[in-house]
Amino acid sequence: MRVAQIAPPWIPVPPVTYGGTELMVATLIQGLKERGVEIWLFSAGDSSLAVPQYGHFLHSFWPPDKFSENLHLSHAFARLRQQPPLVIHSHLENAAGFWVLAPAAPLAITIHTPLFPMKRDYLLSFPQVHLVTVSAFQQRQLEGHPRLHLIPHGLSLADYPFQAAKEDFLLFLGRIYPDKGLHTAIRLAREAGMRLIIAGPVFTPDQPYFDAQIRAHIDGDRIVYLGPADHARKVDLMKRARALVLPLEVDETFGLAMIEAMACGTPVLAYDRGAVPEVVAQGETGFIVKTYEELRDSLAGLAALDPRRCREHVAQNFSRDRMVTAYLDLYGEMTRGH
Repeated sequence: MRVAQIAPPWIPVPPVTYGGTELMVATLIQGLKERGVEIWLFSAGDSSLAVPQYGHFLHSFWPPDKFSENLHLSHAFARLRQQPPLVIHSHLENAAGFWVLAPAAPLAITIHTPLFPMKRDYLLSFPQVHLVTVSAFQQRQLEGHPRLHLIPHGLSLADYPFQAAKEDFLLFLGRIYPDKGLHTAIRLAREAGMRLIIAGPVFTPDQPYFDAQIRAHIDGDRIVYLGPADHARKVDLMKRARALVLPLEVDETFGLAMIEAMACGTPVLAYDRGAVPEVVAQGETGFIVKTYEELRDSLAGLAALDPRRCREHVAQNFSRDRMVTAYLDLYGEMTRGH
């Protein structure tokens, strides 16, 4: 079976630092390869997976240039029409428009980003395409589409070392922009008298937010900013942290960082937004709260949580093998009758 995986062209697969979509794509491809699937990857030219790679852009870049996605997709589909695979699996929603003009092979699209109304209407207009949502929250927004599938993200637990003993600091991990609520995490740490370690990139469009609301609080002692973190540094922080704090101000589509932290045995504190209740087991692997006061009060309950339960939760619900099996089942469904 040959499957074409179309990743965004802006971040390498796997990512060096930031890149949740690209991390999931890399994890899926590695699992598929172990099951004997032949993969063609369309991505940034500096991706490092050991599979045949194709892409218009030789180097990744962020933020995306206007029309870069369409240029990437047009080159990908031109090649796929010449040498059709058994299945095309895209991680860019715009692929539907290119595919419908010349459907070389059945197409699945995994939706990684929030479904604002125009994107939702766009996707609903392609009933021939298989749409993969990563949470039930996301799936509800596409009710009525005839080829709708739910496949949560998964991790290879071998890549996430477990540690039961925790240090006395909170962790904020991810891209730094207003919707992720870093300003709230800083307030929480300061009021609780705890250290907060921050790791993640600040991209050019988000620099004004960082300068206006974040920079003045960073003192290198109680509030520490490390910049972007590669995988090794990220998992080292996650396994040692008392908790991962995600005071989101937007509905989270899935929240890959949450299962990464729990895989290391670290609980999650997060607002009740989007898919958070599907990912975190309330009172077992973290606390899901509705207000800042509840977020602050939840700190007292962290000591009673079992780090082993956090890892078990990921192993039982968000493993790489479970995700790969679900996608192989989908590919089989897509190709029956073709």
